[in-house]
Amino acid sequence: MVIFMSFFLLIINFVISWFNAKNTGKIWTESKHIGGAMRVTAIAGYTMAIAGFTLVYVMILMIIVSYAGPATGYMSASQASYLTSLIGDMSYILIATAIIPSGIIITINSIISFWRRKSLVGGGIAAWNTIATARNVMNATRAMPSAFGRIIEATKKQRGNGAILMLALAIVLLAVLGGYFTASAIVKKADREYDLFQNLNQQPLPVR
Repeated sequence: MVIFMSFFLLIINFVISWFNAKNTGKIWTESKHIGGAMRVTAIAGYTMAIAGFTLVYVMILMIIVSYAGPATGYMSASQASYLTSLIGDMSYILIATAIIPSGIIITINSIISFWRRKSLVGGGIAAWNTIATARNVMNATRAMPSAFGRIIEATKKQRGNGAILMLALAIVLLAVLGGYFTASAIVKKADREYDLFQNLNQQPLPVR
């Protein structure tokens, strides 16, 4: 059941991140020329897409590490557990730091869009974004201090754990790069294929 739920969450996060990247790409070039709120929203959507794909890759790498490490004899089960814990803490801090301000911007934009063009879909997206942003802020308020504390504690106790700490950093960096390049590829493709000024009334809202 746990494996099924993890796989389901991976798919949901990937789809939402793909949706954000694609819709960001549809306004990317135009937002550079128009500037203002459109540009801020585009950057927020791009950041959200990168963070979303990063989360997907982090989850995949954590699953691989938790099984492959002990199976290959490279590390013990306790070391693998410690490594995945560090990866989780580091990636959570990075992702939360990115998605909270971006989420607030996207939420405000979706509420304004719904107010201007009232529709059932627009209202649903605005409600979803509002709930997701509030949940993320509350979760970060509770989780980030303890995550910071565990990372600081790990840096103080480097004897015997220095290699694991560096490996955790490398894995998180790999996930971030994967998120960046995946989001960038989708944004660029959508940017090439879509003309905002011809399809302005059909522009979907970003989803968190």
